[in-house]
Amino acid sequence: MEGQRGTSLIEVLISVAILAMLWAIASMSFGNRTFETKSAATIFDAQLAHARTIASTTGGTATLSFAIGPGGSGTVVSISPADAPPETLRSDVSEPALGKPPFTITVDAYGRAVAPQPCPSGGGYALTFSAGAASESRLLPCPAMAVGSPEPVGTVPP
Repeated sequence: MEGQRGTSLIEVLISVAILAMLWAIASMSFGNRTFETKSAATIFDAQLAHARTIASTTGGTATLSFAIGPGGSGTVVSISPADAPPETLRSDVSEPALGKPPFTITVDAYGRAVAPQPCPSGGGYALTFSAGAASESRLLPCPAMAVGSPEPVGTVPP
C-alpha cells in the first residue's frame, strides 16, 4: 500500500475555499447588476418627477432625452428645458416601440407621454432598464382620448 495516495484534508479544505470564493464573486457580480438597474430606475423616477414639475410650472411639456452613455455603456438622460445636468445611468434603457437610444419622450404635467405619436398599443411607453440579467420596468402612459373639456392643471388625473 505504499504507492497509494488519497486526498488529504488540507486539499479538500483548499478546494472548498476556492469554490466558496468563486460563488461569492459570482453572487456579488449579479447583486451589483440588480443594484445598477434599481438605481437607474430610481434616478429615472426622479428625472420624471422633475420633468413633471417643469411641465406644470411652465404650463406646457418637458422632454426626456435618452442617449447612449460615454464609452458605449449605460444611458444618459437629460431634461429639456434644461435646468439640471444630465444623469448617467449605469444600465441600458430600451423601449419596444422606440428601440434603444437615442430617442426622446415628451411628458405633460401628469407624467404622461404626449410625444412621439402615435401612442403604442399598450397604452404607453414601457421603458426597460437592464444590466446583465437584471431588469426594471417603468410605464409612461399616454393620455386617454377624453371627451369634453381638458383637466385643469393641478387636478389629479383619473
